[in-house]
Order: sequence, then C-alpha cells, then structure tokens
Amino acid sequence: MTAKDKMQSPSHTSANNAIITYTRNVCTMNESTAYQYLSRLNDFKEFITKEYQLGIDNLLIKIKNGSQDAYDLLNGYAAYLMNDNITALTLKQRIVTVKNFLEYHDVDISPRKFKIKVKLPRVVRKKKEALSKEDVTDILNICDNLRLRIYVMLLASTGMRAVDALSIRPKKHLNT
Repeated sequence: MTAKDKMQSPSHTSANNAIITYTRNVCTMNESTAYQYLSRLNDFKEFITKEYQLGIDNLLIKIKNGSQDAYDLLNGYAAYLMNDNITALTLKQRIVTVKNFLEYHDVDISPRKFKIKVKLPRVVRKKKEALSKEDVTDILNICDNLRLRIYVMLLASTGMRAVDALSIRPKKHLNT
C-alpha cells in the first residue's frame, strides 16, 4: 500500500480536510515524506482536540480571524511534546511540520517572531569521530567474506558513505 493509499484509507478519513489537502500536496514531491507529515499532523490534531476541543479546520479559522495566536499555539504544542519523552530533534521536526502546515494554509508566521516566541529545546549534535587504524584492522580481520572485506576497505580508505559505496556498478565499455 502506497502512502497515497494510506492517506485515502478509512482510518485517515477522520483527519480534517486541511491535513489531507496539505499531505496530498506534499505527496506530489515525496510519498514517504507525506506519510510522515500525515502522522505528525495527526498527533497535532490529537493535541488540538484534547487541549482546545477544536478540529483543525476550526482552529485555522480561529487563527485567521485573530482569536487564536499561532505562536502561543506552537509554543503550547512544544511544551506538550516535551512530556512525550522524544528527542529534541524529533520535537523540532514536529513543530516545523506544524509551522509549515499553518503557512501552507495562509497563516503568516514570521521567522523572527517564531524564534522569539516559540521555545524549542536545543538540539545537541554529537561529534562523530573516525575509526582508528586499529579499529579498521580489527574489523578487517573479522571479515571472512572477500566482498565484505573489499567493501570495508573501500569505506575506510575513501571516507565514502555506505549507501554511495553500495551504488557503485561496473561500467560497460563500448567498443568503438
């Protein structure tokens, strides 16, 4: 079942029209991204229903007519997500998805005001260190398969990403 089929399935018909419209638009670019956004927006919909007793479509109307502040809403959602035991990066992705969703539906969100009014946890990126020569040697000594050994040697000697190394194919030469 494709992401588009999942969005049109009966389990997602309870999603409001605004969410479906947005995810269908995203689906034209990438189906798996659209399905991920649909999941995030359904979580947001649950928050709105629980905290505001509103549907998404009604919430958009309240934001547009000025009776609901979009920044307070996003900040409240961020605070709500902090209790969900998720990483700072996941929380930020969920907030940005909702922000993009609101902007798609013509809610103006100033990047400067967003940064000032919506408090997000800092995303701490761990520094990645290269494997030592000894580690690479240990890995190579354990490899009992020649293809695996060549693969590990390629990665270690070039710094190539694993996915890129796997995409290498022999080139067929044409006789001229």
